[in-house]
Order: sequence, then structure tokens, then C-alpha cells
Amino acid sequence: MKKVYLFVVGFLLIITSLFSTNVSAQDYTQWDLPSSARARLGKGWVKDIKFSPYSDRLAVATTIGVWIYDVRTGDEQTLFSGVMGGANAVSYSPGGSILAAAHWDQTVRLWDVNTGNHRPLSTFTGHRGEIHAVAFSPDGSMLASGSADNTIRVWSVQAEELLAILPYNDIINTVAFSSDSRMIAGGSEDGTIQVWDAGTGDRIYEFKGHTDSVWEVDFSPSGQILISASLDGTIQLWDLVAPGGRLDEPTRHNMPVYAVDFSQDGSSFATSGADKEIRVWNAHTRELTSTLEGHNDIVPTVELSPDGTTLASGSLDGTVRLWDMRLFRGRLTLAGHTGGIKALTYTEDNRILACGTGLDNKLRLWDAGTGQQLSKLRDHRGLTQTVALSDNGKTLASGGNGNGIIFVSDEPFDEDSLKATLTGNTHGITALALSPAETTLASGGADGRIYLLDVDTGRELRIIRGPQSTITALTFFADGTHLFSGEENGIIRRWDALTGREIQHYRGSFSAITALSFSRTGRFLAIGDKVGKIRLFDFDAEAENREIRIFTRHTRQITALIFSWNSDTLVSGSEDGTVLLWNTDEIISQADQQ
Repeated sequence: MKKVYLFVVGFLLIITSLFSTNVSAQDYTQWDLPSSARARLGKGWVKDIKFSPYSDRLAVATTIGVWIYDVRTGDEQTLFSGVMGGANAVSYSPGGSILAAAHWDQTVRLWDVNTGNHRPLSTFTGHRGEIHAVAFSPDGSMLASGSADNTIRVWSVQAEELLAILPYNDIINTVAFSSDSRMIAGGSEDGTIQVWDAGTGDRIYEFKGHTDSVWEVDFSPSGQILISASLDGTIQLWDLVAPGGRLDEPTRHNMPVYAVDFSQDGSSFATSGADKEIRVWNAHTRELTSTLEGHNDIVPTVELSPDGTTLASGSLDGTVRLWDMRLFRGRLTLAGHTGGIKALTYTEDNRILACGTGLDNKLRLWDAGTGQQLSKLRDHRGLTQTVALSDNGKTLASGGNGNGIIFVSDEPFDEDSLKATLTGNTHGITALALSPAETTLASGGADGRIYLLDVDTGRELRIIRGPQSTITALTFFADGTHLFSGEENGIIRRWDALTGREIQHYRGSFSAITALSFSRTGRFLAIGDKVGKIRLFDFDAEAENREIRIFTRHTRQITALIFSWNSDTLVSGSEDGTVLLWNTDEIISQADQQ
């Protein structure tokens, strides 16, 4: 049994290592924290990046909101976050004082970047699906937004009115204005590109050269060429003068391309994608000028600064990098932008490890304190719907496809780390949990059953025939004798892990249960749900099994919960890519005062 002081010292070491680098790092982990939270680890998964018109600021749209960075120093300046949720895309106004952000509540909000005021200047509503792209017109009069509702909406910025709705046949991934503000281009999920007259709303061109989703489009500064990046692995240039067709042969990455951006002078463009590389091309000859290497995972977004001196790239490796375009080398690395979290654990040296997925649906393991990616689990490809980590972080299990296959790996989680392949619920695995001794794996599925499997032999130990409702979360009691399950309908059940007998069940005011964790002291049960809420059950005799609600700032569902060794800290992970550390003593104290 670990001593209490080991966790205290370990936790202090984590905090010291996190905050010793610079003052701004110490500040941002404390920004906009809910009551009883000690710190936020991680800044959310990067969705989009944009330079300000003066190249002095970088806006990073993430799964928790929008971060504003100082391009010279890399310091965090502002975080725009709140009930509107994360942001998928951002765009600076021509003057640089206003930032438009496409948020998860299907709104576009305008933020005052100079003051950092956390009340938006304006809010544009009307889309009926998630907004994937947003762009200011270069003259500042219009704002365009592209959505999963198959439309681009064009707004008057000054009047805050809808000017036009441009219909598509599929989801819109990207929008862009020409430099004279007269044309709007959009790229969609079906691979088509359409160009519209911004004044009349008439469609001018339609291009169908891509065979997969168009991820990004951009106009050349002259407005004569449109460039597009696609998941089909190509970058294509389109003639907007005559005859309105493709220029030359497609430029190939040979892997999905997610981002493309013209330089301000039109002499070059940059691309990035699944090959982890950033490529800079001569726009006139279409020849490769430079390849920037340094990211160790997919690079879904890239942006050239207006002054041409800097390139910014965001990667699933958890970093945003700033590159010197005169020397073609890295200048700054902004860490902490990791992907959606599937599982959490403390290691024996009291680091917090997180496991999650990226655009390619592959599992990644990273240190939550530093944001450093530790490994990419290639063997677990396709089995990433649900993940479980052992208490010591040395064993990992994942599942989720329809045939009930579960992969189990041991550290160091490299290409040779696969330990076993087990079979659980054949109707699809929706929850996993490893026993404290790591000898038993519990899997729950859409059939409402819980399979108990021997980790070493793969032998089926027992099937707990549950309520025929989807099992969405599992956790073992500290000694492994009892198993708790959460269901899609919000019910929590307690089972005897040895006999399979249901001991009790509880139905609270939950939506679908998505995470469960029992403290090692046996006092607390933490419950997370689909809408990002956490509740703590206190089983202390004097507490009379009371339920305490924790008000989080997670913007997506809770996917992982763990307690520290002495239960004074609860750690929560979410699909929003952040980890929050909660002081359980403060939570109890506040509940006592109510």
C-alpha cells in the first residue's frame, strides 16, 4: 500500500515541473477554473489556427475555446471559453481587433481581442448543424460561416443580419473570401468546390476534381487561382479566369491533406496532412521549396503569417509550432493541445497519463502534465471506442468494434507491446475496466451484459447478465470484489464480481453514464455523464451516502475519472482534451456548508 506522503510529494513535483518554466504557464493552468478545481492540464485539441493581420498574435481554436498567443514569446494572452463550448474555426477582422469564432452551440461569436472581454460583441445564430468554418471578408463588411447543415451563411457584420444562404449538397468543411471580397468559395464533404458571387449570391463555378472530402480552400491574393486540399491526398489549383478549370496536374502528398494556405504575396503556398510534414511550394512553378519536419503526428492545420516571416502548424502530437520562414526551421513550440481523452491513470511515480484518439482513430498515450506524446499504439487501430488503463499505467486495453475483440498491451506500448487479444461482447464493446490486480478485465456492451475475462489466458470467467440496457461505464471496487456499472439510461448498479449477483442499483438525475471511478479508500464513487457533469457519492457513515454535484468546465462528455492514492484529488478527463484536478476535501467542505 502506498504511503500518503508519496502522493503529496509526487503531486507537488507535478505542479512544480508544470509551472517552473515561466509565469504564463503557471497562470494559464488556473484560468477560468470552476470551484474546487486545482488546475487544468491541457488546452484542448487544436481545430484551427489564424494569425492576426499584423502577425503579432496567433488565435488557436480548440475543443475548450480559443487561445490567443503572443507570436514573439509564445506566451498565452487570453482564453475565450464558456457555455458556448469549444471552437472549430476562427478568423480575424481586417483590423485585427475582432476575432470571429465558430462555436459548438451552432453560433458564431465576435470577441474583442484587445480587451480580452469575455462577453462577445455579437452573436450570429441560425445554423442548424455544427459550424466547421468561418471567414471575414477582406473589406470587413461580411462574415461567412460553413456548417454541417449543408449551407454557407453570409452575414452583415455591421447590421448583424443574414445576407444570404448558399445551399450545398453536403457538409461544408471550409470557406474563404477572395481578396477583393467579391467571391466566396466553399469545400464540402462530397469533394466538390463551389464559388459564389458574394454580392448577388449566384454560383459562378463548381469544381469536381477531388475524389474525397475537401478540407480547405484558399484564394491566391490576385483572386485568379483557387487552391484546395483534400483527403484524397492531393492539392489542386483551379483557374478562376478562363476556362475555369484545373491548372496542371494535382500536386500529391500521397496521404490525406488537411490544410493549405497561400502566402500574402502569392509567391508560395504551404500544405500539411497525415504524413506529419509541412511542405512549402513555389506557387508559380509548383515545385517543392522546403519540407519542415518536427511533428510526430498528423498536422491538420497550417497558416502563413501575413508578413511572411512565420508559419504556424497544429498537430495531433499536442503541439502548435512556429517556424522561421527565412531559415526554414522551428522557432517556438506551444505544448498542451492534446486530443480527446479516453482513459487516465496515475503512474507509480505519480505522473498522470492520458490515452486518447485523433483524426485517424488511432490511440495515443501522453503525459498529461507536460503534454508530451509518449507513444502511438498502432496495434489498437480501429478498437478505440473504449479504453481502460491499469492503476499503475502499465497495462492498456481497448475495444469497440462489432465483433467483440479487445486488445491488451503492456508498456512500453511500442509496436511489440501487444500482450493478448480477448473476446468480449460480440454486439459491440462500450465499456472496459481492469481489476486492481490486473488479472481480470470486465467488458460491457450494447447487449447489457458484462463479460469477466482472465487477462493472461483470455478465458471467460463469468457473464453477468445485466438489465439488457447498454453498459456505458465500469469500475472495480478497490479490492476487486465488487464491480460498478453505469448504463445509457442513467442507472448505476453494484455487482458481486465473484458471483455476478446484483447487490443494489441507483437511478439519479443523470444522462447516460460515461465514466465511473471508486476511490482507493472506498469512501467515494465518482460518476461522469454525457453532458459533462460529475457527481460524487460520499459513503462516509456521517455523510449518509449523499450525492454532491461538481460544476465542471468541461465542454464535452466525461470519459475518464481517477482518484489519487489517498483520495484527496479527483482527476477528470473529457473528450474536450483537458484534464481537471479536483480537491475532494474542498468539495466536501463546500457541501457541508450548504
